[in-house]
Amino acid sequence: MRVRYSLVEILFVFFVWNMSFAGTRALTVNVRDYGASGDGHTLDTGAIHRAIEDCSRRGGGTVRFPAGTYLTGSLHLKSHVALQIEKGAVILGAPNDINAYDPAEPNPWGQYQDFGHSHFHDALMWGEHLEDVTISGSGTIDGGGITRSDPDPGGGDKAIALKLCKDITIRELTIKQGGHFAVLANGCTDMSLLNLTIRTPRDGIDLMGCSNVLIDSCDIRAIRYEDGKMAGGDDAIGIKSDYALGRKVNSEHIIVKNCFLSSGCNTLQFGSETVGDFRDIHFSNCVIDHADKAGIGITSNDGAIIEDVSYTDIRMTKTANPIFILVTGRGRAPNHPPAGVIRNVTFRNITAEDCYGYIKDRKFTSTISGLPGHPIEHIVFNNVKITYKGGGTRDEADIQVPYPEEYSPRHLGVRPASGFYIRHARDIQFHNVAVGFEQEDLRPPLVLKDVRGITLEQFTAQGAPGDSLVERR
Repeated sequence: MRVRYSLVEILFVFFVWNMSFAGTRALTVNVRDYGASGDGHTLDTGAIHRAIEDCSRRGGGTVRFPAGTYLTGSLHLKSHVALQIEKGAVILGAPNDINAYDPAEPNPWGQYQDFGHSHFHDALMWGEHLEDVTISGSGTIDGGGITRSDPDPGGGDKAIALKLCKDITIRELTIKQGGHFAVLANGCTDMSLLNLTIRTPRDGIDLMGCSNVLIDSCDIRAIRYEDGKMAGGDDAIGIKSDYALGRKVNSEHIIVKNCFLSSGCNTLQFGSETVGDFRDIHFSNCVIDHADKAGIGITSNDGAIIEDVSYTDIRMTKTANPIFILVTGRGRAPNHPPAGVIRNVTFRNITAEDCYGYIKDRKFTSTISGLPGHPIEHIVFNNVKITYKGGGTRDEADIQVPYPEEYSPRHLGVRPASGFYIRHARDIQFHNVAVGFEQEDLRPPLVLKDVRGITLEQFTAQGAPGDSLVERR
């Protein structure tokens, strides 16, 4: 089989190769030599800071964490300093009630996004205006005491927070109990997140207004458990853009591939924060095993243009809503921007089965929902197979779907279609698309409202004759 790579992927390979040499630094220091105990009980924050500061002062290098458990509060990352967390080493977040974390810095634009998105210093590790930083190794970052909700003063709510940084590599680590975010990056460029294992009760990786990013071969399970059962969670990978930096920041040139994803919310998600625009973003060869909201979610809520996006070779199971594309007029930014645009999105080689959200007992039809005067444009489905639970009734076929400002699939309620519900859209193409059901569904497979330009080439729906595939309203 011939493998083809895009120019963007070739540049990323060069970037990762180059960064691998940047991470091999002449100077190496050991946190033990600066007084770190690694016994899991003694607070090692001061000793780790001394190691990082000394390494930085001497021009940069590598700070080693040999096997042991290093209990710590907020750690300040530095430019040209790599953290090497070796096999058997654990960086463990201190309890939230001992005042070990830096205070959340003021943010005059905090009203436009949640607390967790607005602040960066209340993290287990954070960096701002940095370059050439690597966090790697076979060890573990365990958030320990950090919270998945807003922290009290002196507490933390995220594992790794990066603001306005560039040339960042995070690789081969396990990140556990990441709080609100295992990795939060805002306004960052040239990032590689490689071979990460993330087990966290809320967001796995959130990229806010980031560009030139590669996420490759990561296993992310953003699910919260109670008594051994799934009880909630949040987005596995979120591509977003908020107003935390006091300006609109775009997201561009992002590749996500070869990942295994599971979420108590959405797995591959645009939004909800969508202030800046998004373009040239590609997902491929990913397995999604549980999303209690959307397996693939694309929402523009705060005026963003989302365009030139592709999903290729995606396998989904246990997703409440396999594909969910939505424009709302929420406008959570200064001057309440008008509704945004979603266009030029391609789905190729997509399968979804067992379409059900097992945490909240939800099931929804795949949806493309624009707004009057703000249509979603040029969406192409090629070689897509979705098997729904079915069970829809004739009464449900008459449901009128609301226009909520909320972005979650549940806020639209039950759809009147069994396969795809599409409204306010232009140039929607289906090529070799099959819709099936585990039990009979009495709703029409396709319901269209204010849709211009629909292509049905080998579109089939189980149990529906050709003349009853589409209903226009």
